[in-house]
Amino acid sequence: MNTIHTVIESVIHSIDWRKIKSFHKKLGIKWVFEFNEQKIERLPTVSELRGDLRNMLEHMYSEKLTYISYGNWIIFWDAQHKENGDIRVIFRLSDYVFENHTKENLELALNKAIENEDYEYAAMIRDEINKEKQLNGK
Repeated sequence: MNTIHTVIESVIHSIDWRKIKSFHKKLGIKWVFEFNEQKIERLPTVSELRGDLRNMLEHMYSEKLTYISYGNWIIFWDAQHKENGDIRVIFRLSDYVFENHTKENLELALNKAIENEDYEYAAMIRDEINKEKQLNGK
């Protein structure tokens, strides 16, 4: 395996895929497919998520990109040292919009996330609550 594939696989294996999958499930982040003119929505598998990120990293390398933002992913790649430089991969939650939520539902979700020690999810819910307060002038 050449060096760049080793680097990409190293990045892929450094990610907590169970956590990424759990965020997809909690937030209802689904992939949409069309099959026989019918729209199908479903949660992606961990294998599909890995493949998606692998494809983005390979695309960045082949196009000599230093930055890409796609879906929930943001990736920075140090251009000066492609094969041994820094690669920073971020799974972005802050842009996710809670749909059909109430203040009470957000508060309950926040308390449950804190109780489960899921602090990343709790922070996202807290930010959404604060955003709602700002919008409503409270």
